[in-house]
Amino acid sequence: MGQAVYVALGEHFRANGIPYREIEHAPGASTEEYHQALGCRYEQQAKCLFLKVFEAGGETSFVVCAIPAQKRANLKAIKRLLSAKEVRFASQDELKTVTGCEFGELAPSGKLFGVRLLMEADLLKEQEIFLNAGQVDVSFVIDPADLQRVENPIIFEIAA
Repeated sequence: MGQAVYVALGEHFRANGIPYREIEHAPGASTEEYHQALGCRYEQQAKCLFLKVFEAGGETSFVVCAIPAQKRANLKAIKRLLSAKEVRFASQDELKTVTGCEFGELAPSGKLFGVRLLMEADLLKEQEIFLNAGQVDVSFVIDPADLQRVENPIIFEIAA
């Protein structure tokens, strides 16, 4: 499945005029493995979380949440941001069903997966960010301003 997401993400970026560099590297699914494989700063790593949102009316939806790798998601703050009844990490089955990705493969694209993208503001302070490209051994490097332009994410701030 990762290969299909890799191809679709590259096509999505090209179709929307997002220039990117591709880096092949040793597999890295966790934040630390990814950091070791790429050698970039944690602040440049777009760690992507797949969250399930429970709406007040009983509906559920999913969001991709991109944060700098050194930070942790504050689910209570995200719940308030989305005016949701509850927010939790989606299961691995939900991740695979909705995105086609396994753990460690998720890219910061909501439009590619038909969900909303949340993006932590500090990622926009970087000149370039490193992101998963649908596979644990390939990454794309892009300007976060390009990602913001194409994805129109919900920008938020979390404490360190």
